Amino acid sequence: MTYVVSAYLAARLAKQKGIRTFILQNMLNTPRMTWGIQDLAKSRALLEIVRTLEDQDFRVLLQPRAGLDYFKPDLYEARIQLAAVTALMDDIEPHDEASPPLVHVVSYSEASHLATPSVIEESVRITQYALNHYRDLRRKGDVDDMGRHAGVRERTAELVLSARKVIDAIESSIPDPYSAEGFYTLFVAGFLPLPYLWGEHEEFKYAKDWVTRPVNGGIRLMYDQGSQPMSADDRIARAQSHLDQARFFLGQRMAGN
Repeated sequence: MTYVVSAYLAARLAKQKGIRTFILQNMLNTPRMTWGIQDLAKSRALLEIVRTLEDQDFRVLLQPRAGLDYFKPDLYEARIQLAAVTALMDDIEPHDEASPPLVHVVSYSEASHLATPSVIEESVRITQYALNHYRDLRRKGDVDDMGRHAGVRERTAELVLSARKVIDAIESSIPDPYSAEGFYTLFVAGFLPLPYLWGEHEEFKYAKDWVTRPVNGGIRLMYDQGSQPMSADDRIARAQSHLDQARFFLGQRMAGN
């Protein structure tokens, strides 16, 4: 859910600064154990939230991509993975022939060596072929219609509801959240949990002090004992309780200390 919230914050700032076209890059397969159902739900929640900003002066273009950690060093298997993630990209909005409007092609050799021109060309051809072939299979009814998958719909709705709660809390708790000072404050307070952030432990301790674990193919924030996923309301309350300390750190930053 942090991924969805951070994308909205970035898009809102971009619109505020006068940017008219926002390329919403969405990295799938991260971490590599992520289930496809979770990736589809994250992608659809991302689009639903960010597209609320669209108007005649601001449009959003989805650009999905494979995760760098996803590919195996075996180049034969990596080629198969590239084709598979291309199909996953097309399942984000499976009933829209124009989606995705952009595709970031990750070269299949990423886990083995830097891409050469021939590898890049082959990766593009694999992606194009997989996309066209998968669409043919869908038209024939030979693959599941992921646009009607109940599990994806349920998880998408959960992500959208939770993300909107966090965004509303940020906007009501922090004056001018779409500014350098606002972004710093919300991050230091812990509205965007990053438990694996390196360095600066004291300043960013509230951003790092979270417990996560894999649950049903996704990564969830957990209560400290790790027994069950944390609710969005408790997550918000925890971050809000750190706002005074975050403002203190901001004051130190602005004073040059």
